[in-house]
Amino acid sequence: MTRSLTLALCTVVALTLSGCGSADDTDTTVDPTGTVTTTVPEPTDTEEPTVTGEPTDDGFMAPTDVPAEAMLPAEALEAPEGPREETEGVAAWLISETCEAGTPESASAMRTVVQGDGMYEAPVGIQQVAAFPDVQAAVDEADRLRSVATQCSELAAEEQTGYFVEDVAVGAQGLGLVTDYYGVGDDTALGAYVAVTRRGNAVTLVGISGGEHNVGKAREIATDDAQEAWNQLCRYDSEGC
Repeated sequence: MTRSLTLALCTVVALTLSGCGSADDTDTTVDPTGTVTTTVPEPTDTEEPTVTGEPTDDGFMAPTDVPAEAMLPAEALEAPEGPREETEGVAAWLISETCEAGTPESASAMRTVVQGDGMYEAPVGIQQVAAFPDVQAAVDEADRLRSVATQCSELAAEEQTGYFVEDVAVGAQGLGLVTDYYGVGDDTALGAYVAVTRRGNAVTLVGISGGEHNVGKAREIATDDAQEAWNQLCRYDSEGC
């Protein structure tokens, strides 16, 4: 009688252990001596988010790309109804048709917009934005562009086309380059105008090429566009937008 009762109790224990699995995937076993052992699985590691770049002392991490959103929209640039060509990649600055400024060799990224086809003496709007690894590299490039523009104005002194460098009160290191097609020397002359300014680690060039604008009108349009372009570059500024 005692032996039968013992076997019955063992059967009940075995059925209970096999039929009541744990919700947290624990593994329960019974050895021949009747000892119950429960194994709990090790917790898995949670994947940490990847952090790219190193923030500055104030926690700001300057972007080094130039997305389409950093550029002026079509309606804010000269020849808003003309065809718009947008390209990515470090390229030569379009400072003037005959004053070559070369490429920003230290730039991390660059985007260029040319708007308008220039047909029938229509002006063409241009904008370029270059982002640099840090602010100092952008400062150096803006200084280099001023130096190039100054050299062009000096070399063109004996040519019919004249170049004149001006300060532009937009952003940091703002400068303007007048292209006076016939060397008249005042705002009534036919010509073109580009403005360059910097915000944080980004430099932008905005201007008008070709067409029959006089210098005064070209300056007005280019400097207004430069202000809008500077506003658009707030992502590169530690103070934000």
